Amino acid sequence: MNRVKYLIAALIAVGLTACEGDSGSSTGSDRKESGRSEVRPTGPQFKKEGELYLVKAAGDTIRKIDIEIADIESERTIGLMHRWSMPDTQGMLFIFEGEEPRSFWMHNTLMGLDILYIKQDGTIESIAKYCVPKSDKSIPSKGPALYVLELIEGFCDIHGVEVGDRIDFKRTDGK
Repeated sequence: MNRVKYLIAALIAVGLTACEGDSGSSTGSDRKESGRSEVRPTGPQFKKEGELYLVKAAGDTIRKIDIEIADIESERTIGLMHRWSMPDTQGMLFIFEGEEPRSFWMHNTLMGLDILYIKQDGTIESIAKYCVPKSDKSIPSKGPALYVLELIEGFCDIHGVEVGDRIDFKRTDGK
């Protein structure tokens, strides 16, 4: 009987150790007060496909960011959906075939975003700040846009990005 109790206790200990083990995917900020790891889903991973510079209308560089590019319909449809976070050094640039009024929504987008609508010449024509996660509300541009840039919410206020500023980008993915 004692061997059975010992075996059960050993199996429980092994099971708890496996559950508490560090898989390498959690960080110190993921720890609960009990000291156990909380594994958070990460969603789709960022794939650098280019570099983008935000530039003041006067010509001074505001910030360089790495971009993921959505230039085909299936990529534009998914966008940043199902992602839990994004640093302010990254963004997603949507490239369309023609310049026209655009409208986005936040359906299945789990983080707040700033959405920049950009004309064919690279000038920011309108900005929607602090867009609410998971909202199905339409977020329209104020005029025609060829590009749309999604950045983490608050980016425009923190870095002083305004309507009339510009973008300049280059692809690094060989397309």
